[in-house]
Amino acid sequence: MLLVIETAFALSVAVLDGDRIVAEVHRDVGRGHAEALMPAIAAVVGDRGGDILAIVVDIGPGSFTGLRIGIAAARALGFAWNVPVSGVGSLDLIAAAAFAGDPGLDRVATVADAGRGQVYWQEFDPTGGVGAPAAGANDAIVLPAVACAGPGAALIAGAVPIDTGPPRAADLRHLPAARHALPPVPLYLRAPDAVAA
Repeated sequence: MLLVIETAFALSVAVLDGDRIVAEVHRDVGRGHAEALMPAIAAVVGDRGGDILAIVVDIGPGSFTGLRIGIAAARALGFAWNVPVSGVGSLDLIAAAAFAGDPGLDRVATVADAGRGQVYWQEFDPTGGVGAPAAGANDAIVLPAVACAGPGAALIAGAVPIDTGPPRAADLRHLPAARHALPPVPLYLRAPDAVAA
């Protein structure tokens, strides 16, 4: 079984057995990931800790603090359980939900709100990313003429959004293993909001 952790945008934790969702917690917590993550993991793992063979964690782009909390928890659990830890992109999870919801899609641009008038975005086809993820001002982004999915799609002028909501850990089941084999290190596309005085 696989434990999946997503804290870049929501608090989303799932235990997957192949393409079956064994247990899941998925909710918007805003702030408070640090307090809510371990109880959520305990709730989905239960007494199945010995059955977890690997951990996949969302590496972003997304909330700086959320990413660090999720990755730290995944690494700690991987060490404690002696299982491998790998990463998946938050935009990949959004694309997975879009393609699963509409198998007829041949391209989708996934968009997430980066705050401060910016968005993260990347274009995907069913096999993976088309180009690298990027960040930019939401009023300056010109997306390809494809469907837009994700919690930031409504911020793009002229976009007709597909409502997938924030990334969901359980949507990893729609991705091939090669799409969630990244190193478990944060993917930051813009500078942090906080700066040293």
